[in-house]
Amino acid sequence: MLIFVLILIVAAAALQYWSLAHALDGVEHHYAPDRTITEPNEPFGLVNTVTNHSRRFVPYVHVSQHIPVEMTLLTQQAVASYRGKTTQQMEYALYLMPRQTWRRQVEVSLPRRGRYVFTGATLQGGGFLGLSELTAYTDQNEEVIVLPVPCDTPAILNTLGGFLGDRSVDRYILEDPVLTLGFREYSGREPMKSISWTQSARSGQLMVKKYDYTLELTATVLLNVECDRTAGWEDRLETCFSMARTVCETLEDKRIPYRFVTNAGTAGAITLWSQVSDGLGAGHLSTVLEGLGRATYDPLRPFAHTLQQTVRHVEQGRTHILITPERSAAWQWELSRLEQLSGARALILTPEEANLS
Repeated sequence: MLIFVLILIVAAAALQYWSLAHALDGVEHHYAPDRTITEPNEPFGLVNTVTNHSRRFVPYVHVSQHIPVEMTLLTQQAVASYRGKTTQQMEYALYLMPRQTWRRQVEVSLPRRGRYVFTGATLQGGGFLGLSELTAYTDQNEEVIVLPVPCDTPAILNTLGGFLGDRSVDRYILEDPVLTLGFREYSGREPMKSISWTQSARSGQLMVKKYDYTLELTATVLLNVECDRTAGWEDRLETCFSMARTVCETLEDKRIPYRFVTNAGTAGAITLWSQVSDGLGAGHLSTVLEGLGRATYDPLRPFAHTLQQTVRHVEQGRTHILITPERSAAWQWELSRLEQLSGARALILTPEEANLS
């Protein structure tokens, strides 16, 4: 009898050792948002997937997902699984049949503009006797970009509408309102009506008409994030991001091609976003808005340098809209030079002047 008990103990110990060593073999975890760009406080789905690729039954898997601290869990089941205050985690436990994939989607939201990263999870699998657990970590880099809220107050809409209306009138009273200067390659952002099919057939690639400035109203939107770090400076910058969104959306509504230039840094962007070339349309606007969502508070360069680069490529008759947290004498000379060469005064929007602070 004693020998039988000893054999049973040895077998249980061996099974416990083997099952613990292989507790998470073939188990794969992944979670990701169902969209990459969203609005503040807009619900979106967080999809959780756990897969058992092996042919054995997995009796216990505990998942602890790392999620942004600012995230709000909207699904009741997700709220019940919330753990921690200083570190945000969403936890749940499950078992998996052979070759089974378990999937769950919970509704969540994020409160404010920015880039939010989902970095991975901690998995724990139990042994045969349940006396100890094996821990593994999964790394990933999924992200959600939250756009700035539109700044559609009457103050800024009236100021912007009046400025663009005046500039449009000024352009059309000049000579040669229908003069075509030449052609250039189609970038994918111009409206279809600008394509010259005759010139495209000759060159073998899509070409668009380049109009004289007296006909085509164009704009450059300049966003500055350089400012004194006094009380409320972060709120002023957030207001500037919101104003930039409203300005670009207004230009889209009025079908005015625009260029976007900024000295703001960009969180997590592979490509350089500090300048978006002339364009129009949903794709062009999406590029600008994603950049505004990723934008950081740290300037890459002084705004005076940004204006100097703009002056080098200034076009006669182009409209310039400056969005800045404050006016500064540090870049006043460059601004005057820009207005002189373009032949028109620039519109400067600040939180205070737009009654938005």
